[in-house]
Amino acid sequence: MRRTIGVVGLLTNENVGDYLLVEASKFLLRTHDPDTMLVDIDVDPSDEGVRSGMRRVNFRAAAVMKVFQRPILSVFRGQRIAYRYNYLYWKTKLGWYFEERIKDLDAVVFTGGGFIKFKTQGLNYIDELILKTARKRGIPVMMNAVGVEGYSETDIRCQRLKKALNFDNVKVITTRDDIDTLNDHYVTKTSTVTERVGDPVFWLKDMGIVDESAGMAAGRTGTRIGINLINPKNFSVYGGDISPDAVVNFYRSLIAELQRLDADFFLFSNGMTVDQTFGRSLVSSMNLRSEQLVERPTTSAQFVNLVAGFDIILSARMHAGITAYAIDVPVVGLIWGEKLQFLTEITGLRDRYFDEHELDVAKIARLLVSNDLPEPDRERREELRERTRRQLAGFVESVPQRKP
Repeated sequence: MRRTIGVVGLLTNENVGDYLLVEASKFLLRTHDPDTMLVDIDVDPSDEGVRSGMRRVNFRAAAVMKVFQRPILSVFRGQRIAYRYNYLYWKTKLGWYFEERIKDLDAVVFTGGGFIKFKTQGLNYIDELILKTARKRGIPVMMNAVGVEGYSETDIRCQRLKKALNFDNVKVITTRDDIDTLNDHYVTKTSTVTERVGDPVFWLKDMGIVDESAGMAAGRTGTRIGINLINPKNFSVYGGDISPDAVVNFYRSLIAELQRLDADFFLFSNGMTVDQTFGRSLVSSMNLRSEQLVERPTTSAQFVNLVAGFDIILSARMHAGITAYAIDVPVVGLIWGEKLQFLTEITGLRDRYFDEHELDVAKIARLLVSNDLPEPDRERREELRERTRRQLAGFVESVPQRKP
């Protein structure tokens, strides 16, 4: 007897951090029960196999809806109309895909990431589609170590998401960050299990990805510094007051200060083209050596071993910092959203992360060059890791095994 569990995550975008979330959750599931069959459910699949044949019609129809979204919603105004239009867009594009992937499963697990949010990315529509599909077939669902990003009593996107999260088949919701908002505002069903846990990527060191012999930091004198890149618009997109130009100026000033200190530094991304493009612009405008921009990683192993090769990093994307924390690479970081604020508080790293009002270039450069930060609290990390493992294992054990 064995269980078949659907694993929901971002599998084909460019951000390697999202791949790591899926891989870490699958590692924990397989570690608990090696006989479990895992089925990938990509929340926005882009591979040709999904988009071929008759299903091309769905993607083309959705593309047309996307083109006409702005003019249509400028005429037919109102939250409800906008919600219905966007929900129909996602249902047209991927409703059939979720039906096919979910129909024969015993359970569904969301693998972490910012799934409980409604302001950006459209994941609230994806949540609703998946949860409705699973509910129709009586399939239990766990949302594992998800991010909780805001709440609104008046935004229909939030309220529809809240309704879906309280479906009878949603059994467990754990979060890596805002447990108070989850408990006080989203979850009203008393039988739902909730807890604050660690990000699944905290288990990275156990997953066998890090190549100890290939680490660039091994056997080298001096400090090799990694400067993680991010789209300069991210601060303002997530509600910050700092402009994209100010973010660009921060990076330029930091690079100039590192040059003044004769530091050995390299720019690197989490794999996103927009971040890599920003890096190329910095190399060009500041006359850096071409090799000071590391080639864009496309796999988890490339990214993890890239981070492992630095003596210390400045983290901008969330999972650059989480990866460094998980594999014991010292990290200094930037805060551009609530989820990063929570991460620093939960891990006890707030003293080495900087929000938009704290971007002291000289101080950050000094921290990177000196590389004498105290070690993080490993007991705290282990406790967070164990909570994640325990909740996943408990959910799996609550799912009946299928008879052969």
